[in-house]
Amino acid sequence: MCPDDGRRDMAKVLLIGSGGREHALGWKLSQSEQVTEVHYAPGNGGTAGGKGRNIPIDGSKKENFDAIAAWIQKEEIGLTVVGPEAPLAEGIVDFLHEKGIHDVFGPIQAAARLEEDKFFSFDIMQELGIPQAEGIKCHNINEAITAIKEQSSKDGVVIKARGLTGGKGVKVCDSAQEAIDFLEEHKSRFGHEILISERMFGQEFSVFGICDGEDVLTLPVAFQDHKPVFDGDKGPNTGGMGAYGPAPIAPPEVIEEVHRRVMEPIVKAFAQRGTPYCGFLYAGMMMTETGPRVIEFNVRFGDPECQPAMMLLEDDLYDLLKKATAGTLKGHALRCRDGHACCVVLASKGYPGAVTKGLKIQGIEEADALDGVKVFHAGTCLESTELLTSGGRVLGVTSTGEGDFRSVQQQAYKAVACIDTEGGFHFRRDIGAKAHTL
Repeated sequence: MCPDDGRRDMAKVLLIGSGGREHALGWKLSQSEQVTEVHYAPGNGGTAGGKGRNIPIDGSKKENFDAIAAWIQKEEIGLTVVGPEAPLAEGIVDFLHEKGIHDVFGPIQAAARLEEDKFFSFDIMQELGIPQAEGIKCHNINEAITAIKEQSSKDGVVIKARGLTGGKGVKVCDSAQEAIDFLEEHKSRFGHEILISERMFGQEFSVFGICDGEDVLTLPVAFQDHKPVFDGDKGPNTGGMGAYGPAPIAPPEVIEEVHRRVMEPIVKAFAQRGTPYCGFLYAGMMMTETGPRVIEFNVRFGDPECQPAMMLLEDDLYDLLKKATAGTLKGHALRCRDGHACCVVLASKGYPGAVTKGLKIQGIEEADALDGVKVFHAGTCLESTELLTSGGRVLGVTSTGEGDFRSVQQQAYKAVACIDTEGGFHFRRDIGAKAHTL
């Protein structure tokens, strides 16, 4: 860069992943005047075009880490952003560092344990005095049965898997007997190591930060995800059926409390351990009668919270992430536009169970043409010129605007009505309903 004429570096960005989160991040990154191309590894049916380019490497798989490193070097990638949690837990950032590639945004493997290992996150929160649910770490079914009897109240208990589960490893049980009856099924899906947790009550909300190893900038807007598959928070948990923000349950003073009591202590603790945390930090919170308490940490941006968050973020995301990889975030702040954003996920029928793939999708251009609407792709692929379904969560139909939330919500559902596939999509019709109750 030439400091005397004000010009800025131009760079290519590589995004690891293929979901709605990665599309939203790439969409936002591509708006930077400093970014010439956004490469997706592997991307989806909506990520190619404009500055976007899909590459034939699935960077989320460990066997492809060598190919990713070679691509970064060959294409002279200026910034690599790791979207999903699995490659972070597999150590992709450490691998790239060892190859001499340091402009990588995402936590190293030791820091990624915060999401990958519920025992580890429980212990570090206890150590730091971060408010969370009471819990007992169990290494087998017998220990879990004893813990359920100890932790269960008249309102039930919560079962949490230890490893990565794609957002589906938590079971909220209404009674101790329900929890005990579920243990064998849980073990068959997620293994025998289980965290038995106190059942907390209150509204959930998500807080996000960008970390550079020493400091964390916290987004001044909190979001509410909708995990259960059916309206009214009924049915099994999913990866997320929609999200909106700002969440009224978490006004600025609550976000500041979460920043001070949760986000900052975590980042400082990793720095002191010699495993600096550089990446997105996601605190899943619950507003209880005693104040905000942590449900879980994730080491990447939430999906689908990322979609409305990127619609509201005012800053140049590329500039922020480059500063994070350089360790120079101190003194900066994250800014969001005035207004609201709402994302409704269109899922294949049958999700979160088995789904039919390869169905033609229609109406996206019509939806995208609506004021304030952006349709983010997740489970889509292109065959010739046809856009087809390729997964469970297919699209994140997202709207934003400076009016009241109800108008933004209505615009999202207006866009949803434009889009169709054979047999129709499954979606919740109450995304953001809690915003009307406060």
